[in-house]
Amino acid sequence: MSTAAAAKSSLDALATRAKIGVIVPATNTVVQPEMESMRPTGVTNHVSRMLLPPRPYDDMTQYRQALETERGGLEEALALLLTCEPHAVAHGHSIHSFRGDRARAEAERDRLEMLSGGIPFVTPSIAVLAGLEAIGNPQAIGVLTPYWPPADALIAAFFTASGYRVMATHGLEAKGPTSVAQFTQQQIFGGLERLAETPGIEAFVHVGTNLPVSAITPEIEARLGRPMIGVNVATYWLALRRAGIRDALSGFGLLAEKH
Repeated sequence: MSTAAAAKSSLDALATRAKIGVIVPATNTVVQPEMESMRPTGVTNHVSRMLLPPRPYDDMTQYRQALETERGGLEEALALLLTCEPHAVAHGHSIHSFRGDRARAEAERDRLEMLSGGIPFVTPSIAVLAGLEAIGNPQAIGVLTPYWPPADALIAAFFTASGYRVMATHGLEAKGPTSVAQFTQQQIFGGLERLAETPGIEAFVHVGTNLPVSAITPEIEARLGRPMIGVNVATYWLALRRAGIRDALSGFGLLAEKH
């Protein structure tokens, strides 16, 4: 895909304030409804889906290799999305953006913004870091994912390289991409409560965009007594902020409501 030159953003009869583009894996059934539930008045969301090969959860050697080598149809989905002239793009796919360290994540964000013709492109890793900074930058974190140990290790390494202390991780070990969306609230709370058993955690982080966490964020924070930066909340929050929308997003936790 060639670099877009000064891509255009536009308003319309429904999008009187902004259009937010959203890119998700074809199998993801959570990002679209969660971001729609957070959408402020006068903002419209527009979704493009990308093909993404499933990771072999039954072979951890291949699973680990796939984390670094798999490619999806991101550029193709972006090219389609730009034709609706959004004001910002939110990427609803976590794991690729957590490869390496912050410098690598920022370089990938910059590459995607170049392909977007200067339209803000929000990646999950950069959004989670921005969310942590917005709530006061707690340094000791516990991380919940739907993944298996190799992916949890990759995410922990990213946060460690970015200056955080990862006190514990807990992966729910989903058996395929669509099964991530099938975890119950009880299972999600069980994973977080297991993390909370580790002393010293100052904030919780959720990575894995097909895990339905956004709507229960206030309950998580109330029950565990610490803030929660969920990947979908952080990504949509930052996309709105970069599009110039500053509305409080009630019902989605401290970050969305107060920052």
